[in-house]
Amino acid sequence: MDPLDAADSALASIGDGWDADRSEHGVLDFKETPDTSGDTGKNARKKFHELLAETAVCFANSEGGAIVIGVKDRAPDRASALPGVPAKYTPEELVDAIFERTSPAITCRPVVREVDGVRIIVLLVPKGSGVHSTSLGVYKIRLNDRCVPLGGDQLRGLRALREHYDWSAQPSGVGIEGLSRAALERAASLLSRSGYDDLARLAENDPTAFCKSTRLLSGDKVTRAAVLLYGTPGALRSEIAEWGVNVQSRETPGSDPQILLRRDSIDVPLVFLLDQVIALVVALSRTQTIRVGAEQVELVDYPPDALREIFANAFAHRDWEAPGVVEIVHSPDELVTTSPGGLLPTLRIDRLLHDAAAPRNRLLAENMARLRLAEMSGLGLDRAFREIARLGKEPPILNDGPRFRVVLPGGRGDEAFARYINGPNFPRELSGDLDVLMILTALRHAKSVSANSLSGRLQRSPLDVQRVLRRMQEAGIIQATKGTIRRQHPNYTLASEAIAGMRAAISYRVASIDNDDQKLIRHLKRHGRITNEDVRNYLDCDIPTARNRLTRLRNRGLIDFAPDSPRRGSAVVYVKTEKLDASEGAAGRSGKKSDLGGASRTSRGESGQMTFDDFG
Repeated sequence: MDPLDAADSALASIGDGWDADRSEHGVLDFKETPDTSGDTGKNARKKFHELLAETAVCFANSEGGAIVIGVKDRAPDRASALPGVPAKYTPEELVDAIFERTSPAITCRPVVREVDGVRIIVLLVPKGSGVHSTSLGVYKIRLNDRCVPLGGDQLRGLRALREHYDWSAQPSGVGIEGLSRAALERAASLLSRSGYDDLARLAENDPTAFCKSTRLLSGDKVTRAAVLLYGTPGALRSEIAEWGVNVQSRETPGSDPQILLRRDSIDVPLVFLLDQVIALVVALSRTQTIRVGAEQVELVDYPPDALREIFANAFAHRDWEAPGVVEIVHSPDELVTTSPGGLLPTLRIDRLLHDAAAPRNRLLAENMARLRLAEMSGLGLDRAFREIARLGKEPPILNDGPRFRVVLPGGRGDEAFARYINGPNFPRELSGDLDVLMILTALRHAKSVSANSLSGRLQRSPLDVQRVLRRMQEAGIIQATKGTIRRQHPNYTLASEAIAGMRAAISYRVASIDNDDQKLIRHLKRHGRITNEDVRNYLDCDIPTARNRLTRLRNRGLIDFAPDSPRRGSAVVYVKTEKLDASEGAAGRSGKKSDLGGASRTSRGESGQMTFDDFG
C-alpha cells in the first residue's frame, strides 16, 4: 500500500482502545510531540528531532514510509488518541531537522491533514538510493513494525545492494598466473556444453582474453571471483581468507560425525570443488529405481540437482568478508547446509522462491550461471524445492541469521506419489509445476487445504494460490468441498482419481471408492474372480498400481485369494467374498445406501463417489 494511503486509512480507523502497535507496519510509524507526551525537559525538542531522524533513516534504508506526527501510542478513545501537532511545529522545521541530521541527507515530503479539528503532519520518507545513517552514526532499518539496528553483515549487504559494491569484482593481488590451467580447461568444457563456444576457445587458448570477456580481469590483476572459480592453490590461500568447506556425515543428526572433507585440505577452486562435494554426498545417498510405464524414475533421498543448487548458492551468495566457511552436515534424516552471512536486508525469507534476484556477489554469480554451476535469475532455491517436491517430501526449511541455513528432508520420498505424478493419469504439463507439487505434498497429510492455508507454503498471495487451485480443479486433481464451494477461497480435497493414484502416499484414512474401483467391483459381480491382468486391462495401468488396488480390496475384505492361486506375483487370482455379496444384498433389501455402486444413488457423497464406510 502507498504510505500516504496507509496513513489516511490508519487515521480513519482510530477508535476506542487505540493501540498504535496494531496499526504500525513496514511503511507506517506514529509519533507525538514532546508537548503532548508530557516531556518538558530542557532538550525535549532536540531529542524529538533526533528521533524523527532515526525513524527517517529506518524507512529510507527499507522501502520508504510515512511518519505520522500528532497521534498517541495508546489512548482510551479517539479524541484522546489525536492530540495533534502544536502550531509552534511547522512542516518546514521538521523536514529541515531530518535533512540536517541524516547522512546522506534525507528530504521528506510533508503532508498536512486536518483530522477531527486537529492538525496532523505526515512526513513521507523516500526509499534511499544509498545507505543512510543519522549524523551521530546510527544505522537502522525497518523490520515489520519496528526500527532495528543495522550492522555487521546486514550493513555490508545493504551497501552491496544500494551502492552496487561487489566484493567478488574487486581486484585480487595476483595476475593471470594465479589461475590454474586445469581449472580453465574445465571451464572450457562447461562453457562448450552450455553453448558458449567462443568463450570456451578463449578459456583454453587465451586466458587473458577470456578473463577480459568475462569481466574477470581488473587492470593487470584478476578479480576475486576469478580466483574463487579458477585459482591455483597458492592464489586461493593468499587471496581468499575464508576459503573452503567442511563436510561431515552422521548416522543420526545428534550422533558423532565422520569428517569427509576439511577446509584445510582443500586446494581446488570452485569449478572442481562443487562437483567434489556433490559426489561425496551422492555417494552416501540411498536410491531406488522404479518403472512407471516405459520410464524409469529414481527415488533418491538427496537429488543431485537439488544438491547442486543448494551448495552453489552457499558459495555464490555467502558473505566472503564474514568469518567462517560453508558447513555441510549429512545424515539419513536431513542434510543441513549453512553459509556465513544472512540474507540481504531487502530480501524476506518467506518470499525467496519468487523475489527478484539480488546477488551479494554479482560477478561471481554471473560467471557461475554461465558455467551452469548455479542459477543467476534467483537464489536457485526453486529448483531445489521442485526436486524435493517431486518425491512427495515436505519443503526444505530455511533459516536466516548470521549464517544462512537450509535443511533438506531425508528419506527417498514416496513411491506411490512418484508413480502418480509420473503416470499416464497425471497431466504432463503440471508434473514440473512447483506450486502444484507443493500443494499435492500438503494434501498427503492434510485432508483439505485452502488458498489461505497454503499461502505461506507456496510463498504466494492467497489470490495467486487460488489461481493454482482452480487450475488443479479444472485438471481433475482436486475438488472444492460442498460446504465451502461458494466461498471466495473454498476448501479443497483430493479428487477421487487422485486419491486412487496416490492412496498409499496419503497419511490419513481415505474411505472413498472411485470410478475405477467400481469397474473392478462390477467385474467381480459378473465373474466372481479377478487378476492383476484384468485390472491392467480395465484401467490401463502398470503392474504395481494394479497390485495396490487389489491389495486394498483384499484389506477391506471384499476379495480373497482363490484356493488354487499362488500367493505372490502377477498370476495371483482373487475371488469375491461373502462380505461383498452380503453387503450388496443387505443394501438392496433395506434401501440403505450401497457402497458398491449398485442400487442407490444416495450412496454418493460430496464428491459424487461412493464410500467404503459400510465395510469398516
